[in-house]
Amino acid sequence: MKKLRGRTWLYIFLVSALFVGAWFAFKPEDATIPGITEKTDKKPTLILWYTDESLTDYLNSACVAYLDAEGVRVEPVLKTGLEYIEEIYDASVKGGEMPDLYIAGTDCLEKAALSGLALPINDPENIMNSFNYPQIAMDAVSYKGRQVAYPFYFDTAFLLYNSTYLSQMADAELRSEPVEGGEDEEGEGRTYVPDAGVPEGYTEESWKEAVSVRTQELIPESIEDITKLAMEHGAPEGMENFFLWDVSDIYYNYFFTGAYMNVGGVCGDDPELIDICNDDTIRCMSTYQNLHQFFSIESKESSYEKVLQDFLDGKSLFTIVTTDALSTVERAYENGDYKYGYGVAALPGVDADHVAKGLSTTTCVAVNGFSEYPDEANLFAEYVMYESADTLYDRTGKMPCMGSVMEESAGAKDVVRALYQNSVCLPKLMTMSNFWVELELAYTRIWDGADPEETLKALSDQMNKQIKRF
Repeated sequence: MKKLRGRTWLYIFLVSALFVGAWFAFKPEDATIPGITEKTDKKPTLILWYTDESLTDYLNSACVAYLDAEGVRVEPVLKTGLEYIEEIYDASVKGGEMPDLYIAGTDCLEKAALSGLALPINDPENIMNSFNYPQIAMDAVSYKGRQVAYPFYFDTAFLLYNSTYLSQMADAELRSEPVEGGEDEEGEGRTYVPDAGVPEGYTEESWKEAVSVRTQELIPESIEDITKLAMEHGAPEGMENFFLWDVSDIYYNYFFTGAYMNVGGVCGDDPELIDICNDDTIRCMSTYQNLHQFFSIESKESSYEKVLQDFLDGKSLFTIVTTDALSTVERAYENGDYKYGYGVAALPGVDADHVAKGLSTTTCVAVNGFSEYPDEANLFAEYVMYESADTLYDRTGKMPCMGSVMEESAGAKDVVRALYQNSVCLPKLMTMSNFWVELELAYTRIWDGADPEETLKALSDQMNKQIKRF
């Protein structure tokens, strides 16, 4: 048989489409059409893809509970995460076992939305509001003015400090008169003396209160505060670093310029809103560069794992960590592996004139536009990231997006949540998919001595050229 020409195929397609449309418009209630399955009341089985193995137990439990409650079976499938969106697309258009919904970072939502893989949510339970979720979470799942996924959990940076050491410094400071230049006659700064007793004029209770108040006052609001503390105080016994953080990873360094860079606007999807090199970012990065000599941290030797371990070993007073560290320190404290007190605080600004704003990532649950069961997928998406979110942190150490900061609470989780609400979310622009890698390289070059203005300008020019090509 000869191959049909393109126009002949078009005619056949149009006639078939008209036939099917007319049939569904006028067919009797009990009629069926060959090749099209009649819809039944049987509930579907949903496929959920995810890439983070630490979610396995949580998702399995949620799926079992959902089956008991709603009678809908959900099968979670762990994927490697390599070419994740491309794998979802291939499975969806080529047939086979594709996901009805999936868990992914919001930075991929432009690609997913444009590929038909992220439907605008229908929010069947009406949970997507400012009472349940902070604005940063709703911005993170928005693309071109529409919410195309549900916010699940977040990660962001914050200041972690050894409260035992800071209390010892407060004690030493209150016992001594200010010394010119911030040092005593031996040049070692104010030094804590164990078992020195209660100073004259205080009761034991009032002295503890005075030290507690001064300890809170010593929590730094800027990098200048940290360097001043280092110059005025001697290190408590066992402490090696006043301030140690991973200078090789942009996640722990972005806060230096985060308040003054604009990459795609609050939703990270506007290519017209790009501002990387300006007076404030240049000033902040110049200060950042000066810290290399002050704290003697080499970028090639820096790693987050070592930084966190040094803190757990009692070697550091201040460090910059992300939300994963909170549960790690909690467990170490409960197990007796961390023998000090600890506290969580806002990221320090560069100086009195420049505030800090950290980077955050938001992980979301998206409904596949190719799914046969979008309504059922929406319902389960809301269940897994809302109804069962109260157990997420305890089971995985991940901070759920759901919830607001309680004003009467000053717990560590509330501090971290407040920082998330004031953070910068990853942009979704595919044209700038390499931005964070290039920015990290720029930070490293500046840390190692490159000119801040020239480096930032080169990065800005590169990103603008990429945007104009598309």
